[in-house]
Amino acid sequence: MFRYQFIPTDTPFSIPKEMTKFKCLILIERRVSREFQQKVSRALIEAGCLYSLAWGIDCTTWDDSVDWAFLEHYGYGEYPDDKYVITTWHENNTLQETIEFAKNCTQYSDVKLDDILILDFRPEQRARFIEGLYANA
Repeated sequence: MFRYQFIPTDTPFSIPKEMTKFKCLILIERRVSREFQQKVSRALIEAGCLYSLAWGIDCTTWDDSVDWAFLEHYGYGEYPDDKYVITTWHENNTLQETIEFAKNCTQYSDVKLDDILILDFRPEQRARFIEGLYANA
């Protein structure tokens, strides 16, 4: 399942209920407050995100934010192996290269991650463009 979510401002959002074991591609082309970034990261972990990829402005901070949300979720202690979240950032890749990586290079142990949620932080929506890049990757 491919789900695109456009997030133009730091306002409440929700992760689709059908997303349970999934990968999330976070595209950042606008400034996002640290507080909102933490809320999004926590929501991803709570929903069952198992692979998080970040591309764009300050994408390395998203990698850290999701890692910290994961650790916080499990009380900074032990966690189930099948719940471990892999995080990557792609600051030196093009958008197309990052989307190709998200589609083709995100195998996760025995869990097949066919479902992808794309969170697009930018001023204008571009669902068809991103879906086309993903379909052709």
